[in-house]
Amino acid sequence: MSDAGLQPERTTLAWRRTQILLVLVACLALRCLHHHPLLMTGAAILAALLALAILFEQRRCYQRACLGIDGQGTTCNPLPLLILTLCSALLAALSLLAVLARA
Repeated sequence: MSDAGLQPERTTLAWRRTQILLVLVACLALRCLHHHPLLMTGAAILAALLALAILFEQRRCYQRACLGIDGQGTTCNPLPLLILTLCSALLAALSLLAVLARA
């Protein structure tokens, strides 16, 4: 079974799920704002900025992937993935710090 044209759609859906998860993380951080105001504000802002970055970057990524399928050659841009990975690690570190500071 060949579904060569569906890769951009699957990738877009995966990024959309990531975006929804980041919005959820921002909301949960705001909910815990009274325990650790500075840490949770930072986590909420970081998650919201990442969700916005995905929103604006995804259109270009989708167009690039569609052009690659049309035979014009794919181009990989690892910078968004690197940024998301580093910011996800930072979010995890902020959450861990909040949990350890409360203990």
